[in-house]
Amino acid sequence: MRYNYPHASQELAVNTLAITDDSSFSSEEFASLMPRIQSLALRTKQWVTVIGGSREAIQQLVNAGVSRSRIRWVAGRDADQREWATEQALLAGTSSVVLSFLGDVSSSRVAQRLKMARKVSQTHSFIFHNQPSRSPLH
Repeated sequence: MRYNYPHASQELAVNTLAITDDSSFSSEEFASLMPRIQSLALRTKQWVTVIGGSREAIQQLVNAGVSRSRIRWVAGRDADQREWATEQALLAGTSSVVLSFLGDVSSSRVAQRLKMARKVSQTHSFIFHNQPSRSPLH
């Protein structure tokens, strides 16, 4: 069986951002992406889905002009729930943008599932994950 997803070939804003230390994504780094996120969020009347983000991330969205009533915030108890929620948010197609703060991706299989969900979705997404600091090689 072959599926035809004509929208999958369109160029979509899909970003995976590595956080290069064990701390959370800083407010300054998130703020630097805010103009692009704001543009995507205000393009339609759909949800802005935030998965695993902090109250600061929500407040920055509100400060950028996104109505609180359009922000869907999913905390998730652990990485598995956040990964599942991210996949579902992408596949549902009810969000103008999905912002997902995953922490460490648990396996290459999960990374592949998220990649496939992004390919078949028309939803713009930003996926933030931790990556261990790399010390310089001497």
